[in-house]
Amino acid sequence: MTLQAILFDLDGTLILSQPNPASQFVAFCERLGHALDTAAARHLERWQHRYWADRKQMQADVDEHGEENFWRAHYIQQLNFLGIVGPLEDYAARLEGWFSQDAVFTVTIPDDVVGTLKHLRERDLIIGLVSNRTRPLTEAVIEHGFGGLFDFTLSAGEAASWKPEPGIFLQAVNLANAAPETTAYVGDNYYADIVGARNAGLVPILIDRRDLFPEADCRVIREIGELIRL
Repeated sequence: MTLQAILFDLDGTLILSQPNPASQFVAFCERLGHALDTAAARHLERWQHRYWADRKQMQADVDEHGEENFWRAHYIQQLNFLGIVGPLEDYAARLEGWFSQDAVFTVTIPDDVVGTLKHLRERDLIIGLVSNRTRPLTEAVIEHGFGGLFDFTLSAGEAASWKPEPGIFLQAVNLANAAPETTAYVGDNYYADIVGARNAGLVPILIDRRDLFPEADCRVIREIGELIRL
């Protein structure tokens, strides 16, 4: 089978947040006096991937707590997942303050991303950017220096469909003027990207830089540059 198109997720795939938010969450718990094992950050990151892939649950949490209190309630969920005991409301309030006011995160682009995208375009593949962001991706493309590297972009807000729903993938395939079975989707969230792409008939490729999903039943890469060899 010859691929006609390769579609990419954005956050966690082509751009990274440094330091890793899950690691910072665990580090803050340790500052609160709760020592966790070395695998805690990886387990929490997996939990976060599953949570953000479940739009119905996320919306239910927003409806229950309201947008104003959503993040505090979300931090309590993560504290519970990690087995933290104590004044969770107080911990969540302190976490909310730290993440919103004091934490500093930098968006980075791995060195192999731009070169790989250019190489794939030179091979006459259709290259698309498909993200669960609400807003159109035009500004993000310019902001991160991706201008001219994508034939099209599609956000979940524009598609009125969120990964892992098949609708956003099928709309992207239509924009690529390709067939699902000749289109690959590259993403870092197994639950949203791999399950969604497979259910829509695309070829799923998981980028798993930190070995979060050792049981993944699909093609797995550690770096974007591996796509050149594939």
